[in-house]
Amino acid sequence: MRTEPEEHLRIFENAALLHQYSDRVKCRVFLDTLVRSARQWFNTLQSNSMRFFEDFSMAFLHRFASSKRYQKNYLSLFVMKQRESETLQEFIQCFNNVALEIPTATPDIMISVFTQGLRGGKLFKSLVKKPPLSYDDLLAGEPRRE
Repeated sequence: MRTEPEEHLRIFENAALLHQYSDRVKCRVFLDTLVRSARQWFNTLQSNSMRFFEDFSMAFLHRFASSKRYQKNYLSLFVMKQRESETLQEFIQCFNNVALEIPTATPDIMISVFTQGLRGGKLFKSLVKKPPLSYDDLLAGEPRRE
């Protein structure tokens, strides 16, 4: 299992539906999708302790609930600051990588947080004086608000 438990199970169930696996076959085939600790956990289960795939999937999700990654929110962006040794391009790349994981971040929040994360300089002063119309405009150096 190299993904989050829910995602792993969802991918498997979609494949099982496509192949029209019976409940019994699902239980057997699911084992082949498990690696490392998930396989070890499976090997500790008593024979015939799970009668239906639903029982097995619920036990699986319960056992690996701590492996779930939690959705970041826009507050995660507020800790981002451009380091002294970091170029503007590197900061933009890092900021964008984190921002992609945050669907709730509005353009205004993105602009504000990005600006606050910058080291002082020409760009910072320019953005404070005339904020861009959108985050994409900020990155492209496009027209700004008056």
